[in-house]
Amino acid sequence: MAVLLVNPAWAAEDFMLTVSSLSEYKEGEHSVISGKTMTLDERPVADVQIHVYFPSGIIKTVTNSTGQFLVTSPGILEIGEYDTTVSAKKDNKYTNAEIAYRVVEYKAKNIQTLEPEIDPPKTTDGKVELDPFSKMIQELEKQKTQEVKRETDIKEQQEIGEKRRLAQLDLQNDLKESEKQNEVNSPRNVFYRFIQEIDSSVRGIFWQQFLFTEKITQQAQEAKEKALLDGKSSLEATKIFQDEAAVTQKEVMDVNKNLSIKYGNATSGVQNMFDENGKLPRED
Repeated sequence: MAVLLVNPAWAAEDFMLTVSSLSEYKEGEHSVISGKTMTLDERPVADVQIHVYFPSGIIKTVTNSTGQFLVTSPGILEIGEYDTTVSAKKDNKYTNAEIAYRVVEYKAKNIQTLEPEIDPPKTTDGKVELDPFSKMIQELEKQKTQEVKRETDIKEQQEIGEKRRLAQLDLQNDLKESEKQNEVNSPRNVFYRFIQEIDSSVRGIFWQQFLFTEKITQQAQEAKEKALLDGKSSLEATKIFQDEAAVTQKEVMDVNKNLSIKYGNATSGVQNMFDENGKLPRED
């Protein structure tokens, strides 16, 4: 019959650690390790970080208000002998302990069923007081339920994140496809087809005028998008767009003047004859 194995206490400067477990398990079972942290004068130490290094994985927990903890191995046991290390850490104080157990082959036996003798549970102030083993099972079931819920929550969040990523990817693909389909009808392409039908002597002027307008519009759109990112309202961002897109009469006149000279439709001497309002001086 398996017995409870208790290691000697392992002490850090401010607290000591004791651990216990069954000395023997059957294959296919989970090992259960419990322990306690206390000061040298046997006062419990709570909130100690506990790491239990099972062969099937590491389990992390903390001690409760009475300095106790209880963990179960993440994987089922296989036949063999095992040493499991338990480490405890709090406020830069560290200690560890090792506990050994063996796992034997499970053999089913035909055992005559006898009605078990059950001692009546102890009561304290009218409340049923659970025995240590029942408390251990209850705590184990609670930890399993919490772990299942945590894993379910993580899986749901991962699924939501993946759905959002795929939806965003589909949206970007749809936008690219839409842009590709409508590219022929973009303002630039439509205007370019238009100027192919006008006299070649002024075609370059028309195209440069369009590029000037396109540049002003793009700068205004970028200013609007930046305003929205900075937290401004849609109305405020639209006002910024309008201000950035505004062009003065003088700017338009200067552009047309330079283009006329560049493409040989006028000389600088002729252009300089026009006043600031774009008119020729009157001769009385």
